[in-house]
Amino acid sequence: MDKDKIFNELKKILKDKKVSNSLAVLLILAFVLIAINILLPKFITTGTSKNQNEVKTVADETVSGATKNYEEEQKKELINILKKIQGTGNVDCMITFESGEVKVPAYDIDKQNNTTEETDKDGGKRVNKQQNDSSKVVMSSKNGDNEPFILENYKPKVIGVLVVAEGAKNSKVKSDIEKAVENLYGLPANKVNVYTMN
Repeated sequence: MDKDKIFNELKKILKDKKVSNSLAVLLILAFVLIAINILLPKFITTGTSKNQNEVKTVADETVSGATKNYEEEQKKELINILKKIQGTGNVDCMITFESGEVKVPAYDIDKQNNTTEETDKDGGKRVNKQQNDSSKVVMSSKNGDNEPFILENYKPKVIGVLVVAEGAKNSKVKSDIEKAVENLYGLPANKVNVYTMN
């Protein structure tokens, strides 16, 4: 068959209304499927990651808000106690923390050990040992919400303190402030700096 014959046969087939309508519908469906395959994964990924980021942000803000409050409380308490040292005068301080608050949840641990001995008809023995370990976080209900049951709550660890005090020009007052801060937070001397206030 030459090209002209093939071309003429195609023309005859396409002149038929049913064939041309079916072909048009098939082309439209193919276009729609291609569009869905290209656009839908991007939409789903964007929507899902946005929702996960929103949940994570809310949780992070709650934790960081609690940590910030704890840090502010520590600063206020330190300033209040240092002001009571004789000769200190006006005081300000900055406290450096190692990390945020750490909560340790309770776990329900399930350990199962199964041993099966089989003897075949020839007298051979086979021992099967199976060990299953699983653990899940214990949840508690509070105000209608499920939350992990927290066993221990570790506050952020203080790793350095800087104190500025009016009375720090007096060496005894400066030494008293340094010792007080070192003992309060269990810090070595090189992590506590005391300076005279302007």
